[in-house]
Amino acid sequence: MSPSTCQLPDGLVDAMRHFSAIDAIYLYGSRAKGNARDDSDWDLAVIYTDYETDILERAVRPQMMEAELERLYPELELSVVDLREVPVPLQWNIIQGMKLFDRYVPAVRRLEHAIISAWEKDYER
Repeated sequence: MSPSTCQLPDGLVDAMRHFSAIDAIYLYGSRAKGNARDDSDWDLAVIYTDYETDILERAVRPQMMEAELERLYPELELSVVDLREVPVPLQWNIIQGMKLFDRYVPAVRRLEHAIISAWEKDYER
């Protein structure tokens, strides 16, 4: 893996924070693990500050952020998910990755602890 494959593109986190109110941003997958190839995508997860009550809006919000980031960084393949909205095994994988941004608000800790508890209860044997 070349050094450029593990270096976060300049301004990416700031662009994500500008797009929407965010409490935390995580990098997960091969780039966070350090075994990415030059053509590996950037797997990103966010915890939004506000909970979107409309189910359709909640579903498309990360997709809209992903589309905006791809417009700003056309050379990157990006994937953005809402940490609250993915299955527990993926949530576990995400919080085991790298935290790129944290507002240090209690909601982040509560969600991380809920994920750990669900993982231990349902998946760890």
